[in-house]
Amino acid sequence: MNYFAQLYELLDYSSAPYSGFSVASIVITRDGMEYRGVNVESAAYPTTICAERNAIHTAVTEGARRGDVREVHILARNAVQELVKAYPCGSCRQVIAEQSGNDAAVFSYASATDVSQHSIAELLPFGFLGEEL
Repeated sequence: MNYFAQLYELLDYSSAPYSGFSVASIVITRDGMEYRGVNVESAAYPTTICAERNAIHTAVTEGARRGDVREVHILARNAVQELVKAYPCGSCRQVIAEQSGNDAAVFSYASATDVSQHSIAELLPFGFLGEEL
């Protein structure tokens, strides 16, 4: 399913007062539930949360378990209000890999028709999934 229209609406809820780079994400779990997230920036930059992790943390809060994340959809808008295709940062890739059992599809949108799809294993090769602990 194409989530562009929902992501586009969700972008307006992003809080990006410092970078102007707004990101929206929708996470789909194996049972078909949808969870939304936006990036929320902070003046103390390390406390900023990315849209992808925001959505995944909401899914976990609502009962999703490790391995339940099936898809992550992402749309971004830069400081001059242009839609741009964005990919998860390293921290988000780590969380996606762990919460999907290294088996999620990641969809990055620039428009309703310009969508890239990658597996999380492709975006985070040799991921550290915690079995070694």
